[in-house]
Amino acid sequence: GDQDPQALLLQICPMLKTWGDALWKRASTAYRARVGKELAAHGLMYEDAMIETEDVKLALKRLPEHLLVAREQRLKRAMVLSSQQKTLPPEVATAFDPFESYLTPYLETIAKEKKELLLTK
Repeated sequence: GDQDPQALLLQICPMLKTWGDALWKRASTAYRARVGKELAAHGLMYEDAMIETEDVKLALKRLPEHLLVAREQRLKRAMVLSSQQKTLPPEVATAFDPFESYLTPYLETIAKEKKELLLTK
């Protein structure tokens, strides 16, 4: 006999969600790989390309000197490479993980401090 349309929909929705989730995961993995390859080709870390919000500027002020200098050198090198329409040699570009974090711990501390400040007001 005919199946109840609502029951059919309840059967299909979880399958569509599972399929959609898998598709989204594959797309995000591919996008991350593409972004990582592009960043590495210019010698940049993902966090080098963050928009300098108030929190990012504050985190940068808290970075140890050696991390700040390394960041500035990466940004300068990337600008030079870009202006010359060049990229790093593959052996250099693949020598590091562009998604390795150096700024996030400082951003998390700032967020925690802001939250604590709001709670004490």
